[in-house]
Amino acid sequence: MGRGIDNDIRIDDQSVSRYHLLIHVADGIAVEDLGSANGTLLFRVDPEDTLEAPTRRNEAEARLRGGERRLLEPGDFVRAGSALLMVQSRRPASTRNVRALSTHPPGEGPAVLLDPEMKRAYEIALRAAQSGISVLITGETGSGKEVFAETIHQRSSRRGRPLLRLNCAALSESLLESQLFGHERGAFTGANQTKAGLLESTDGGTVFLDEIGEMPLSIQAKLLRVLEERSVLRVGATKPRPIDVRFVWATNRDLRVEVQAGRFRNDLYYRIAGVEFSIPPLRRRPLEIEPLARLFLYRFCERSGLPMPELTESALRAMHAYSWPGNVRELKNIMERAPFLCENGVVTAAQIPLPPQPPLNEIDADEFPPEEQDRTQVFAPLRVPQFSEERALAEPLSSVPRSEPLPGIDSEEERQRVLRALEQCGGNQTRAAKLLGVSRRTLINRVERLNLPRPKKT
Repeated sequence: MGRGIDNDIRIDDQSVSRYHLLIHVADGIAVEDLGSANGTLLFRVDPEDTLEAPTRRNEAEARLRGGERRLLEPGDFVRAGSALLMVQSRRPASTRNVRALSTHPPGEGPAVLLDPEMKRAYEIALRAAQSGISVLITGETGSGKEVFAETIHQRSSRRGRPLLRLNCAALSESLLESQLFGHERGAFTGANQTKAGLLESTDGGTVFLDEIGEMPLSIQAKLLRVLEERSVLRVGATKPRPIDVRFVWATNRDLRVEVQAGRFRNDLYYRIAGVEFSIPPLRRRPLEIEPLARLFLYRFCERSGLPMPELTESALRAMHAYSWPGNVRELKNIMERAPFLCENGVVTAAQIPLPPQPPLNEIDADEFPPEEQDRTQVFAPLRVPQFSEERALAEPLSSVPRSEPLPGIDSEEERQRVLRALEQCGGNQTRAAKLLGVSRRTLINRVERLNLPRPKKT
């Protein structure tokens, strides 16, 4: 295995050496490093581990020397440069072999930590946790910002004290003010008694304010005063009350743009961004897609008392081709839905969503010149090789080069892909062809070859 084109299995990645490692297959499976530049690491899985109590053996077991050979077991992971390889048996993997590849204690940090950007963000979070400085976490919705906020709280001196989580976009301006700062009796209609605000109630702990880009300017001004004076003024009160809280902020917006547009206070931004780091979206963390999917599937099946289904190669390819607009949260929801939708205990590409397409009347014809319309392809957001039309119908676009043979052009998998595309596009063959990355004529030929009923537009 290596980057060279003459390898049995080619990994087209600059972190992988031209001839990186050998896989020996006889009575068992063994890996041998060939003196690679970035090394080969073995993650040896302890079958007695549980997700609730992982041991130190979830850490890298060994870095192989050139020429050194190690036996592998199902469930073990091998890292070649930045490429992650997992040994799987042909039978559905035991649920005990599902692993969270993180070296931190359970409940503190992401369940899977393989992506280099995620590792850097986690290291910054750990360093920031040791001080009382304000932390700003940016990232798309569902990417895991709250997990990092919990990590900062658990690794700080305030561990054991309250952790307040509040979504600023979920509350109206008046309710947000009352909830944060509290109110005195008679301060407004319905204020029948004095109520301490959430900031007061969290005294000594950590306050995590999510979606702060949605916060009204009036509340921003009052929060700025809280940061400067370390005290809160209840609605209707005349005397401020001192508080001792640590703030962690999160947003899916670019606050610099919001400041320039006048929607966010410049002085507040500089006060909250003591330490700022970003969580990459799931589509930029391809190494973590499969481990996260298996972990979510395992946890849900164990919690629900269901047998854990097997993830097929077609499902994994579809996962890598999908852009995951909902990020980790969407992946979790799909994995929890899959056991009810799959057949015969097997999760296929049919349970993975297709890349979304805009409605036909929203497609700008100028985007597809006449000479290009029949050759337009839909690409995944990651690195995608060019595919011929015949091959595109036979396999979902994938960001990871693969060596196994493509499914046959008359396979059941291909039949399901064509049917799903037509169903998603309401029977519109032009849109379905663009969704599959082929010309309309190729799709019509394939429908006839598979003996599928000609679709009717809905």
